Amino acid sequence: MTTTAPFVAVDACWVCGGRSFSGVHEATFDLSEYVRQDPELAAYSGSSVIIQRCTACDFTQPAALPALPRFFDRMYDQRWADDWIAHEHEAGYKDLIFTDILRGLGQRSAHRGRLLDIGAHAGRFLRLARRAGWEGEGLELNPKTAAFAARASGSVVHHGNVHTFNPDRCYDAVTLTDVLEHVPRPLEALSRVRAFLCGGGWLAIKVPNGPAQRLKESLRARLSRGYRATIADNLVHVSHFSATSLACALERAGFQEVTVVAAAPELPDGSGSRRPRLAAFRLARALPGGARSPLAFNLQAYGQRN
Repeated sequence: MTTTAPFVAVDACWVCGGRSFSGVHEATFDLSEYVRQDPELAAYSGSSVIIQRCTACDFTQPAALPALPRFFDRMYDQRWADDWIAHEHEAGYKDLIFTDILRGLGQRSAHRGRLLDIGAHAGRFLRLARRAGWEGEGLELNPKTAAFAARASGSVVHHGNVHTFNPDRCYDAVTLTDVLEHVPRPLEALSRVRAFLCGGGWLAIKVPNGPAQRLKESLRARLSRGYRATIADNLVHVSHFSATSLACALERAGFQEVTVVAAAPELPDGSGSRRPRLAAFRLARALPGGARSPLAFNLQAYGQRN
């Protein structure tokens, strides 16, 4: 780790508390785009940090975190253009993921009541959830996308994060889709999320599969001259789950009836990768233990609050 800006060491695993690690990657920082917006954040450019795997539970995390107060909130203060946000709401590249999650919740939930989507982004999932019969609400860190999501989906969207949000009523379901990998100390977030749920309510989480993503990136780097594997630059992905560590995290946060399966992929329009992505997902979903195979590039988990 270089020290052009201050870091604080992370000595224990965020999931199991273990202290035995093996290094798997070196993440670099390039935050030069923030040089005018946030010079203190931009000062981390040129730094690097080791990403290390806990040998006890298979969770992977950085060996140190930036010491800058509210580092992650400041990094995610992204000032997107209005037309880009509108395009994100209309784009269907995540619809397979969203419909798979809604199907999974429908199979588990006694009724389609109140649902909270954490990381609501531009509100497309909320729109689909309403069509499926859920009374959806959102929670979104970015104030601009939160406001757009509320207008576009017709749902209430709260501005904030899991640590600042205090709902006045419990929810029958909570979803975190491509969110938990961006959150340091994820067990704290999961414990907060559990408190949002009514008794018998369900949590649905979708994250990248850390081991499969590392394998994919390392193979790509070997096969493509000049390509550098990127799985954690700027610590955009700060928490890296395997099927084992994701189940462990949910159970340690107090969830029961935990299930982890291969998750549906993004399907970008016009991309030649759509067919191989679908094929890998379908095979990983069909195989016994497929969530632990290198074909499962993403993980879908469910857990219940009793």
